[in-house]
Amino acid sequence: MRISSTDNPIYRRLKQFATSARACRDAHRTLIEGVHLLQAALDAHVPIRTLVLRGTEQSAEALALVAIVEAQSKAKTIELAPALYDAISPVEHGAGVLAEIEFETPPWPKQIVDDAIYLDNVQDPGNVGTLLRTAAAAGVRHAIAGPGCAFFWSPKVMRAAMGAHFVLDLYDQITPQAVRDAFASEVLAADATGGEDLFAAEWGRSATVWLFGGEGQGFTADTLLVATRRLRIPIDNRVESVNVGAAAAVCLFEQKRRRDYRGLS
Repeated sequence: MRISSTDNPIYRRLKQFATSARACRDAHRTLIEGVHLLQAALDAHVPIRTLVLRGTEQSAEALALVAIVEAQSKAKTIELAPALYDAISPVEHGAGVLAEIEFETPPWPKQIVDDAIYLDNVQDPGNVGTLLRTAAAAGVRHAIAGPGCAFFWSPKVMRAAMGAHFVLDLYDQITPQAVRDAFASEVLAADATGGEDLFAAEWGRSATVWLFGGEGQGFTADTLLVATRRLRIPIDNRVESVNVGAAAAVCLFEQKRRRDYRGLS
């Protein structure tokens, strides 16, 4: 099926998911672009509802994967005129194939016993995706978005996370106090303004929730109140701070290093 009109109802639905986090949240659907994400979704048995091709401009690798998805799912394949495809793709000059997928949001647990990250008002989708990807790579199981955070399942976050969504338990719109109530062990704030030296302090022997604050403004007061400890990355005094994604990588992989060294991972 080829679509060349912006008035087509299928295209209008896809355009909503591309431009509105609320539409994605309400429908429990989103868009993913590229061979890597499509393969990750297929491997994770994520419901793929629509395959979208950019005209006839796909690589042999992309077309082979499309054939596999069509054989293993009930996905409907459509071809969009290039201008229409480009208007909904989360990246420029992509692979020429994207998919509409369904996602599930697990219920908020009464108790968290594994490592987690909590994002406090992190608004940039690229940063949020990077945080999810970093957390997954460091062996963290849960990722929690506070109010004001970019929606985990928006297409741009999906693109930046590169498949991390499919190995994490993701929770949306959770207050800091709810995290504190559900988690009995250490709640650590990566705080650029003060606290103990990340590398010198003793921490991480039990499960942790790491708190990461928004770009520029840092933590909200309510979030900082639930932290049991504040840890800082000792950076050169000529530099004020590091990007939240970089800070998370330092903290989470220092945690992994300690666990691996102690044989606790």
